[in-house]
Amino acid sequence: MMKRNIFLIILVVSAHCAAQVANINAGNIKQYIDGFGASTAWHGQLTEKEADAAFSNDNNNQLGLSILRIRIDPNRNNYDEMKNAQKANARGAMVFASPWTPPASMKTNNNTVGGELKESSYADYATYLNAFTDYMSDNGVPLYAISLQNEPDIHVSYESCDWSSSQMVKFLKENGASINTKVIAPESFQFRRSMSDPILNDSTACANLDIVGGHIYGAGLASYPLAEQKGKQIWMTEHYINEDDINTCIEKFAKEIIDCLYRNMNAFIWWYLRQPDCNLINRGGTLRKKGYVMAHFSKFIRPGYHRIDATYRPQSGVYLVAFKGEESVIVVINLNTSSKDQTFTFDDITAQVQKYTTSEVKNLSNDGIINLSDNSFTTTLDGKSITTFVSTKTNTRINSFNSSIPQGYRLEQNYPNPFNSSTAISFYLPSGSYVLLKVFDMAGREVATVVNKDLAAGKHDRRWDASNTASGVYFYRLQSGSFVETRKLVVLR
Repeated sequence: MMKRNIFLIILVVSAHCAAQVANINAGNIKQYIDGFGASTAWHGQLTEKEADAAFSNDNNNQLGLSILRIRIDPNRNNYDEMKNAQKANARGAMVFASPWTPPASMKTNNNTVGGELKESSYADYATYLNAFTDYMSDNGVPLYAISLQNEPDIHVSYESCDWSSSQMVKFLKENGASINTKVIAPESFQFRRSMSDPILNDSTACANLDIVGGHIYGAGLASYPLAEQKGKQIWMTEHYINEDDINTCIEKFAKEIIDCLYRNMNAFIWWYLRQPDCNLINRGGTLRKKGYVMAHFSKFIRPGYHRIDATYRPQSGVYLVAFKGEESVIVVINLNTSSKDQTFTFDDITAQVQKYTTSEVKNLSNDGIINLSDNSFTTTLDGKSITTFVSTKTNTRINSFNSSIPQGYRLEQNYPNPFNSSTAISFYLPSGSYVLLKVFDMAGREVATVVNKDLAAGKHDRRWDASNTASGVYFYRLQSGSFVETRKLVVLR
């Protein structure tokens, strides 16, 4: 994890217009960020060079992705995806898995296409998902989460399975607690609330759900207050655009990521990592234009950052999101064909920003350092471009960002959520270490600290007593050595 004070800004820019101020308010904390990723479903194995291009973060030809989505094969032919997961995990990325169908023998039509999961097979299906988690663990990959079903609400002619919302509620109520990693559902192809609201509104099913996942094919890109109220992570787990021209990359792709983040999603996962048309990288590991656009987010907005309040649209065609890391971070993206002058003002940054630009003729170009005056700076944003500004008290370069997480550390769960006096935070240590747990309110004020020295290797449960804490939304940060992870929690009294 990064140890420096960093404020990131990622900007997309617009046409000629007088500079207008974009205000960045670090004291108003929004959602935390789990990361950015892509899928290797049906890819075969990545080469080491391709894995470096995707998941390493040492230079400006690497994406620094922090999430890999893999496919669960219904015939248990999972070796290639396991190898991809090993390579991603070794480079610091978390891994989650989605099934496109249960095994045919568990389905009403005895086929991997269409049909439904037989009610009599619910328990067997939970065992099947656990077997996949165990397979990954036995091969050195702690699976962060597992989905119940990819796109259960659309009929297609390839691997698939149909689920109604009531079937998902029933499965989660009766079998969700037995799944031994985080659970993602429903992964609707349009993030349909008619699929996920019934889960969230059923107390037992909701308690067994960790991540509300969904896709945004034609709909679904919106805030989800009910999921936030229930303390759930919200992940956009699949979308794609085939074209790789600069207009598409800026107007559709970059704007889509901005909007997902602005609407409080915790993660953004693209469809294909390395396949024709919609991919981020080519065979061999070179980045496509979409890859460079993704890198403006994934290289700099690291897991554990929080989005903070910022002017979303400071002028016509210019859109902005901002973020804060362990010490200080901000983020920003121009849609217009001509350049724009833009002024940025920060409430806690006084030094410099480093500017990176991708346009039709630039690919994550280092455009130099800009000094701030009275916590502000004004710069020109190229036409049809995405620009990232990284602000630190020192001159930070791209290759100073270290995305690696010590292998073996993991925060296993922070549920049930809402928290109460009996709720435990579980984590695993690969070797003996201290653990520091801090709890913050939404304004960033520390409300609790728990220090555990000289803990032995293995799994531990630590409790934060919330019995005297007011109801509301909080964040806690668990730190052990250089491993740091931040999560949201809800306290209800």
